[in-house]
Amino acid sequence: MTRWYQHRFHNVLTHRIVFCTVPWMPRFVQPPIAAVTALIFFFLLKRERRAVAGNLRRISGKRGLRLQWKVYRVFYSFCDFMVSYCYVPQATHAQLLSMLVDKDKARGAAKIDECLAAGNGLIVWTAHLGNSEFASRLLEMHGRPVNVARLVEDKPAEIMLRNLMTNERLRIVDLSGGARATVELLQALRRNEIVAIQGDRVYRRHSADVPFFSEPAAFPLGPFLLSQVSGAPVLPGFVVRQGWLRYRVLMGDPIPPISSDDPDAGPQRGLCQAVRFLEKALAAHYDQWLNFFDFWPVNSCD
Repeated sequence: MTRWYQHRFHNVLTHRIVFCTVPWMPRFVQPPIAAVTALIFFFLLKRERRAVAGNLRRISGKRGLRLQWKVYRVFYSFCDFMVSYCYVPQATHAQLLSMLVDKDKARGAAKIDECLAAGNGLIVWTAHLGNSEFASRLLEMHGRPVNVARLVEDKPAEIMLRNLMTNERLRIVDLSGGARATVELLQALRRNEIVAIQGDRVYRRHSADVPFFSEPAAFPLGPFLLSQVSGAPVLPGFVVRQGWLRYRVLMGDPIPPISSDDPDAGPQRGLCQAVRFLEKALAAHYDQWLNFFDFWPVNSCD
């Protein structure tokens, strides 16, 4: 699940070069530079390119040059994502809103506030689609701490990115903490705070295989187990690109805690609802899915 982060370019020096040079560039030259950069990495990172091709083939059914074009677009989307680290962490809320397309200025705020009004907190279920870091900053606008649950690898480059996305309202809860991390998230929900979890990578136990583009795929059950214990609803949502450093919010319907005599059946039903929303989003934006590994255990589309 972490193959993308194992290549030699994911290091502090490379990130510093990006973060020091990009802000000095005129905004209009960034997309063409990103287009060339994406092409270079498209050819250099062969294993990641093959993995993305297998994933997108299953989602879209495309083959040949049309498929390779979409694979290249994933690398281009990743360039947008990395460049956003130069602007998103320190942006004011007004600046963040200016990066949304006009019709998305509301950003689903009413739906989020309605969920928080119940007093049990809110679990935002997102994925590596579009720009999840931008989504985390949008959640700050609801005046409550945002707890981003993620696995932070003990690598300087990963720690650097984590520190960039931390402020007085936005904190990282490292899932490698095991039971301690679970307790932290549960306490945050009981304080009626927001917990954001990326649901398309299995880092620990408590996963389930659910239908995903007609084949079983593993997704973590953790967000829905947490929902069942805390009473917090799960709200699926993503922020997708609508142009260079321009974004749009996709938001599903809240999934309330689902009770069941079987302790896993209720969470699994909730998970299936969230995965269906992810399928719908990917059907239109699959060239922004930043998972550079074989998502299905055996890619039968080859």
